[in-house]
Amino acid sequence: MKNFDFVAPFYDMLSSLVFGKAMHSAQTRFLRDIVPGANVLILGGGTGWLLAELLAINPTCKVWYIEASSKMIKLSKKKVEKTTSKVIFIHGTENSLPEGIVFDAVITHFFFDLFSTQECKQIISTIRPTVHANTIWLITDFVKTTWWHGAMLEVMYRFFSVVSGIKANSLSEWESVMEQVGFIEVKSQRTYGKFIKSTLFSLVARNV
Repeated sequence: MKNFDFVAPFYDMLSSLVFGKAMHSAQTRFLRDIVPGANVLILGGGTGWLLAELLAINPTCKVWYIEASSKMIKLSKKKVEKTTSKVIFIHGTENSLPEGIVFDAVITHFFFDLFSTQECKQIISTIRPTVHANTIWLITDFVKTTWWHGAMLEVMYRFFSVVSGIKANSLSEWESVMEQVGFIEVKSQRTYGKFIKSTLFSLVARNV
């Protein structure tokens, strides 16, 4: 991933302008499935509004918040000023994972759309040793099933290639990669004309 510093100040406003409340509701959909007191990894967390939501729902969890944009981290810290003791902010990527920590939940929302399928496989394989059998992995991202999904994606990829320098120009097969490394789709829901999919993965089958 390249740098999202430039878009950080207006990223939330831009997403709301285009998608309304769809992105917000999609990303918060399965937060209540995270157990109290969980060790949570958020990779590519953005401006921090999701972090604030998580801590409001689950105030006993501890979060490792890894983000490649220093400006996104700065914005995130402001949103959780009163609960920063619950959060470890790391300016970096999946290669910056803390040693010796096993996560009960992983969140990678609108993250895998920035990479190729092969890069996603490498990222997921890097995170895989840090989880246990009952860890849940929450992913919200775009899926392409209609012509207008493709048209929207083309516009978005062109925009972010200019303002953030991302190299990806099409969606990765992140769902298939998760299954290849052993994760099971436990439940999912789509929104915004089925363009956005929220999924809860686990290494074991669960009752929902």
